[in-house]
Amino acid sequence: MLRHNLKIFFRNIKNNKGTFLINTFGLGIGIASFLLLALYVHSDLTYNHFHDNFENIYRVRDDNSFQTKGPLLPKLFEDIPEIENGTRIFDWERFRMSHGEVAFQENIFYVDEGFFSVFTFPFLEGSAKNTVKDKYGVVISSDFAKKYFGDEPALGKRLQIKFEDLFLEVKGVVAIPANSSVQFDIVASYETGEEISPWIKDIHDWYNLFSITYVQLKDGIGPEVIDGKLQQIVKENYLPIGQNETVINLLPFGEYHAAEESNQTLIVILSIIAFGIISIAIVNFINLTITSVLSRIKEIGIKKVHGASRSDLFGQIMTESFAVSFIALFLGLGLMALFLPTFNSLFDTDLNFTPFQNPVFLWIPLMIWAVVGILSGLIPSMFWAKGKLTESLKGIAFSGKRSSGARHSLIVIQFSIAIVLISGTFLVRKQVNAMMEKDPLFDTENVIITELQPWQFPDMEKTSNEYKRIAAEIEASPLVETVSFSQCIPGYYSENYNVFYPQGDNLLESIHLRKAYVGENYFKTFGIQFLSGGGFEKGSVNYENAIILNKTATQELGYKAASGQVLNETSTTGDIRKLVGIVDDFSYQGVQHKSQPLAHIFSEQEDFTNWGYFSIKARKGASLQVLDLLKQKWGLAFSGIEPKFYFANDKLTEQYKEYIKINTLVAWFSILAILLSCMGLFTLAAYAMAKRTKEIGIRKVNGATISEILILLNKDFLKWVLLSFFIAVPIAWYGMYRWLEGFAYKTTISWWVFGLAGTVAIGIAILTVSWQSFSAAIANPVEALKEE
Repeated sequence: MLRHNLKIFFRNIKNNKGTFLINTFGLGIGIASFLLLALYVHSDLTYNHFHDNFENIYRVRDDNSFQTKGPLLPKLFEDIPEIENGTRIFDWERFRMSHGEVAFQENIFYVDEGFFSVFTFPFLEGSAKNTVKDKYGVVISSDFAKKYFGDEPALGKRLQIKFEDLFLEVKGVVAIPANSSVQFDIVASYETGEEISPWIKDIHDWYNLFSITYVQLKDGIGPEVIDGKLQQIVKENYLPIGQNETVINLLPFGEYHAAEESNQTLIVILSIIAFGIISIAIVNFINLTITSVLSRIKEIGIKKVHGASRSDLFGQIMTESFAVSFIALFLGLGLMALFLPTFNSLFDTDLNFTPFQNPVFLWIPLMIWAVVGILSGLIPSMFWAKGKLTESLKGIAFSGKRSSGARHSLIVIQFSIAIVLISGTFLVRKQVNAMMEKDPLFDTENVIITELQPWQFPDMEKTSNEYKRIAAEIEASPLVETVSFSQCIPGYYSENYNVFYPQGDNLLESIHLRKAYVGENYFKTFGIQFLSGGGFEKGSVNYENAIILNKTATQELGYKAASGQVLNETSTTGDIRKLVGIVDDFSYQGVQHKSQPLAHIFSEQEDFTNWGYFSIKARKGASLQVLDLLKQKWGLAFSGIEPKFYFANDKLTEQYKEYIKINTLVAWFSILAILLSCMGLFTLAAYAMAKRTKEIGIRKVNGATISEILILLNKDFLKWVLLSFFIAVPIAWYGMYRWLEGFAYKTTISWWVFGLAGTVAIGIAILTVSWQSFSAAIANPVEALKEE
């Protein structure tokens, strides 16, 4: 019987090639899109799950920061026996490493010996045993090994630190999965860190946040069990600063990425798009299958006359449904494999489709095939089962409104999803434009940035002098307004915090400030406006130990103006800072983020260690000339070593790349959604026109014009698309409202977003239906009536 059913199936394909191609390609494209998006979402949601004990690992949060105090972990071990293991990570140091002629600037992790007991990274060379216990022994990533040693074994190889006679020996090589929150190039012991970076010896105070801390709890122990002990440690050990406010809590490591690192908005959007696209594809497939069965109603009637039972007919339809969906499934898998490299490139990921290694992606395609096959076979069968034999033999579709109601309902579902996606496209674009047009309260026009790379030079003092000489020569040019050195630039401030409190040991009035070191003319170079006081201009008073705060910081401290207030900085040197200016709350991390308390500390040009950027403010229209001058001066001073030169405007625009990417993604899938919907609508319209051939012929004979017939034929479909619009608008509005909640600066949800989305959907629907209805309207009525 199955063989007979398949034979009929292939014959029907031959007779209805167009319907078959639309059906399979529509579902195949939907499956491919769903699997691509599902791969990304699954990778994001399973971050860090590859560690053996990920369910027992927690990242320690110190109040609102994931930076913790240096002595915290030893104290946790001492007071909380429920903690089985733990490690700190100190990742503040970047310097030159080399092996032979290969040299790069690297970021090194100094860790406690429990690091590879907590985190079970797979070792490619060596083993976890004693890897970071040996002084000067290090573990490197496979990418790091490839960069320095090529395809040669890395075990036992030595790396030179800076330009000094100090070497590290490779004790192990690990593979670091892309979906790991802990990403590193090189790991060394805390003791090694004391030799390479002496500053690390000074982190043992309860003031400042220096380390990242992870703990592994014993099996069966949850954070709530030890919460009281954690808060007791705060009470007994933290200095008066924030004793009454600081709360230590533990965030499950398996959930850390989703809660803190992941772009949750993107994940939600991708999930909605994935289910939206597959829903449209499945609905489309079912709708077309219903139409195909209805167009073969006479065939079904003849089979009944020749003795075919209901089970025989049901088996035929189910066989065809599963066969077509099976072909569409393989087409979808092929399309996914074809577009996966492009998708990886777009999202900067390294996703692989490995269903036999990851069973989730084995049963998902099989489940789609089963669901589609069952629904697309079962639903049409529900209609013909109750059809009258006499009507079937005449080729008349089943009486009543059930079949047409089902098809119209499916059209409403399709276009509702499509309109939601189209609305989202317009809103995301509107939000991106609003952020890019928002005044960040600083000016990057005609500013040229040079990223300094002091690690490349063996003689720091000589390099520092060369930097200053270049700066002086550039500044002397009539094409230049100002120059400045700084640790960071607007839009890209580093996570460097410290505790400050008003002079007089009033520790309870302390404040955590993000701080940045800047040099002369920094505020002038970037057009940052002062609300009170001023500072750091070239040729003005001595600004040693001076501090400039933003408005948010002074509001928390209760300062209305800069009048020489003195702040103590909690550090080993006990620096005392004098407030000389207050700047407006410029968007130092981008307009999408809320302004936080910020401090700028003056750094002398001799303080080479605080320099990260050299910024030049060119006169209007002279940017390219100044860039050429800079490259010329740099080339003469440092032949063969070229840093990164770029315009500040271009760098600032990079902040919005993620949102532009979201917009592009939503736009493409919105187009895909509307095309899939229209593919189904096109076939349904063709079926409807064919069933009304006689009616159209009679109307034309009685004097109906082409426009009247077009209106008659189109309105039946358009009313369902209009209903889709009214269903989609509240859903789209709610989704947009929730998405915008994550932005400090947000656009408004304008009515035109929905109006334009509806217009696009309805316009495309009109064109799709009109293609078929126009052909029916201009047909010769005599031929239509003769056929009848």
